[in-house]
Amino acid sequence: MIGWILWRGATGLTAGTGDGAEAVVRQFYTLEQSGDFGSSWELFHSQMKDHFSKDSYIQKRAHVFMQDFGVHSFEFEVGNSHEVGDWRMTNESELLERVYLVPVTMNYSGSFGNFEIVQNCYVTREAEEWKLLWSYGKEESSK
Repeated sequence: MIGWILWRGATGLTAGTGDGAEAVVRQFYTLEQSGDFGSSWELFHSQMKDHFSKDSYIQKRAHVFMQDFGVHSFEFEVGNSHEVGDWRMTNESELLERVYLVPVTMNYSGSFGNFEIVQNCYVTREAEEWKLLWSYGKEESSK
């Protein structure tokens, strides 16, 4: 509990920088790493929550990674964030302002050997909290 309070305080102090964006991405993948997909879903922006219901996300995420890939956990590295400015999750989504791109590299060891996935995460403030999105547009930086 104390760690959560300290983390929340630290992200509040970095409201104008990419540090808070990197922190929420790190928190998201730490939860994913432990299989807590319900808690990681809570860190999604409302546009992502509209894309995936909580139950659907938990079921699909667990199925793909744990059953299909045959992995129980993974290691990850959060890259440096940079502001991309205005951005859309899909070509039809509402335009979001002051969005940060945070690259993540996930390393897996499973039934099909060792492999890595690199995914760009997009983070912006919603209701005074950092929230995570993934790109579903034809061009990742489409406006």
